Amino acid sequence: MDALSTPELLLEPLAVAHAEAMFDVLVEPELYRYLDYPPPPSLEHLRGLYARLESRRSPDGSQHWLNWVVRRPGEAPMGYVQATIDPDRTAWLGFVFSSRQWGRGYALQASQAVLAHLASAFGVARACGTVEAENQRSVRLLQRLGFHPATAQELQGHDLSPTERLFVR
Repeated sequence: MDALSTPELLLEPLAVAHAEAMFDVLVEPELYRYLDYPPPPSLEHLRGLYARLESRRSPDGSQHWLNWVVRRPGEAPMGYVQATIDPDRTAWLGFVFSSRQWGRGYALQASQAVLAHLASAFGVARACGTVEAENQRSVRLLQRLGFHPATAQELQGHDLSPTERLFVR
């Protein structure tokens, strides 16, 4: 898995060694307002999760699981960008950044780098992301990345909660 960069950011392939620094980011309660999972209960739990994610593949081997820790050079991690690539080369994009970094364009830069890498290295032509309808910050980010709300046809086969929205690029 390749490290990626932008003029301001380094995107490092996620490793167990990132767990301690990322735990400090991921325990921030505000991050979970729109997420459907809780903060990591312990550093040991996060280490175990990262050990599984280091395989870069789903347990059945059908999906690529790609995760990058995002930081400015010489600084602590500020968040992560993840992509799950399905066998049909559809990528599912996700991102979580410390609220201290919101509004600075870092999630946009990091996601742009990931999407470009997915297209060139994995032949991804279609990307999707789900977001809670009330999470306007993430909706705007997806729109700036070129995503649009899914059409009725694009929604077929997806089981979303009543408050969840699918965006496609």
